Amino acid sequence: MKLQQLRVLLAVAQHGSIHEAARSLHISQPALSKAISELERELGVTLLSRSVRGVSLTSYGVALVRRATVVEQELRHALEDIESIRGHAEGQLHIGFTAVASSGPLPNAMAAYRQRYPNVTLRAFELRPQQILEGLREGRLDLGLISTNSGPGGGAMQWEPLFSVGMGLAVRPGHPLRRARRLRALLDADWLTLDPLDDPGSPLASLMRLHRLEMPRRIVQSGSNLLGLQLATKTDLISVWSNFVFEGTGGPLKLDPEALVRLSILDDLPDFQVFLVYRSEDLMTHACAQFAREVRHCAARG
Repeated sequence: MKLQQLRVLLAVAQHGSIHEAARSLHISQPALSKAISELERELGVTLLSRSVRGVSLTSYGVALVRRATVVEQELRHALEDIESIRGHAEGQLHIGFTAVASSGPLPNAMAAYRQRYPNVTLRAFELRPQQILEGLREGRLDLGLISTNSGPGGGAMQWEPLFSVGMGLAVRPGHPLRRARRLRALLDADWLTLDPLDDPGSPLASLMRLHRLEMPRRIVQSGSNLLGLQLATKTDLISVWSNFVFEGTGGPLKLDPEALVRLSILDDLPDFQVFLVYRSEDLMTHACAQFAREVRHCAARG
């Protein structure tokens, strides 16, 4: 199995077309088809399914592409490490973060890191926890900052605690349930969640599980935090936020103190715990290791 064969397969998977993949790699279509055929012959399986609509991966192709993506990323990391040893601090760093984590040490860490390593390209993506874990597994992300109410996850990832922040429930002023003190009194109301409804690690699911309550039946799900704030302030949805939002340190998610009323709930509300998540410290590039160090430093100070 040759690296060029894997790169050809990855290009076909990305473009869904032999023609477009060949053009992106600057090789002829016959040369590309030959590389795929040789790889299929060596493995003894069919990797691509061809039709009038283009090409798609078979189950064998999907499995190989998943691993080949990691291989390609690790080679990129190896080259970046070599350049760092040579004194050329260049490269790319891909970071996934959840909304709660964005209000912690991340902005300061990025600002300090940019001053020290201006030639490293930083790319940060606000994602859900499962999306970050998937990106780390597939090599598309180098680091993740994940907030959760359920403690560290398992698997092959390393979960390093950074900080924690409290949770609060809120409603718009004038909401008929604004004086409620128990979660049970809110179960028949309309709720807002920023996570997929089937995510057992979401703040709402964790809260209900903590108190052995059924999930509310009427839930609106928004994949956008900014839209979530608009819905929370303009509708009768009950919403869940971190204390960053209520205490004025939420950055762009800072609430107008008069826009929402924080409920004085007597039931315990689980804290958001924020973790630095990565596959292995030994596999971090020099650029990645230095950024992780900066995040730890900013978290300790904050």
